[in-house]
Amino acid sequence: MAGVKGRSGGARAGAGRKPNPENVGSEYAPSTEGMTPLDALETFMNDPALPAALRLKAMGLAAPFRHKKMGEGKADQKGSGAGAEPSGRFAPRQGPRGAVKH
Repeated sequence: MAGVKGRSGGARAGAGRKPNPENVGSEYAPSTEGMTPLDALETFMNDPALPAALRLKAMGLAAPFRHKKMGEGKADQKGSGAGAEPSGRFAPRQGPRGAVKH
């Protein structure tokens, strides 16, 4: 009852945080004591006893640390190293123009 002193607060049924659906399957996870995070992800990824959804999520999280993106490489190979002259917005500005010629 709104407006009645002392009866408007307190816990309500259904209130609070809902369970996170991404944590489903975490009870199947093997022990990761003493492992690096990448080693743990690879363990989950290669464990056939785990649910497929958990294994796929581990694959997606571990991939950027094991494989570089296509086209990424050393700057020296592309010809635009640290010593190359910048272009576009970061190029050196031209000096002032000379006086008008008559």
